Amino acid sequence: MRKEGNASLILMKGCKNLCSPHGFQFLRLCENFLNIANEMNLLEIDQLGIPYGWQQGSGDWAGVKAAIARQAPVQVIQEAGSGLWQTHLPVHHPFQFGFPDFDKSSASSPQSQPSPQARLWISPIQRRFALGSNFPKAQWHPRVLWVGIGYGQQPSRQQIESAIQTACRTYHLAEAAIAGVATLQSKASDALLTDLCSDRQWGLRGFASEDLRSIAVPHPSAIVEQATGTPSVSEAAAILAATAMNPAAPVSTLLRVSKQVFRPNDQPAVTVAIAQAVAEYGGTALVE
Repeated sequence: MRKEGNASLILMKGCKNLCSPHGFQFLRLCENFLNIANEMNLLEIDQLGIPYGWQQGSGDWAGVKAAIARQAPVQVIQEAGSGLWQTHLPVHHPFQFGFPDFDKSSASSPQSQPSPQARLWISPIQRRFALGSNFPKAQWHPRVLWVGIGYGQQPSRQQIESAIQTACRTYHLAEAAIAGVATLQSKASDALLTDLCSDRQWGLRGFASEDLRSIAVPHPSAIVEQATGTPSVSEAAAILAATAMNPAAPVSTLLRVSKQVFRPNDQPAVTVAIAQAVAEYGGTALVE
């Protein structure tokens, strides 16, 4: 049985391109494998996000797995990504979701739950955990962040990577949670962007200026509009890419990082904005 469970988890790793024409079938197949694994009580927390394209983050994974193995309470705080996995857990799973009322004095209290012995975050936020803590924590990063990129004179790839890295670090977002890059349609074929997205396995989406112009943004620019036909590239592109994953989402809730301008040492300027989609991106790099 154990060998069969491990085989199921290995097969789950093939379910990567959820945005392909067969993505739904892949997801259903992976869901079935999860059901089998859970029925055998073989849920591996460090395999959990694979069917959804999540990226495994830092943390004391061995400590969290040990807590699960001994059926100790494990707090799960999910801030992004599919919650489908929660509906297929064994009946007597050890997870406590969100921020329940923990009872520190009596585990038998009917109004509360026993205090957790470990914590799992499922979030686009990059959290730093203290080393050597006796309270193990770990994190998964669903790929829900779309990075809007704008520039005039072509920058170097290093400049773009540095700008993305700086924006993520400044706002405590995980680069592992990046779904892809969004930009003006005419820039989406630039080799520096296509190569970057291919290497990082990010999506790449280009939008026409008239589509970008229809998006209300906090920092429109008349200069950008004169040059591109739209008052915003980075903010509007990030919002449009994130909205494509959930058209009903209010625009005001999508933008996580407003336009940031990076111009180191008088090099060409790069603007970056980051929006968060409700649904994760599970595909590989492609131009849409």
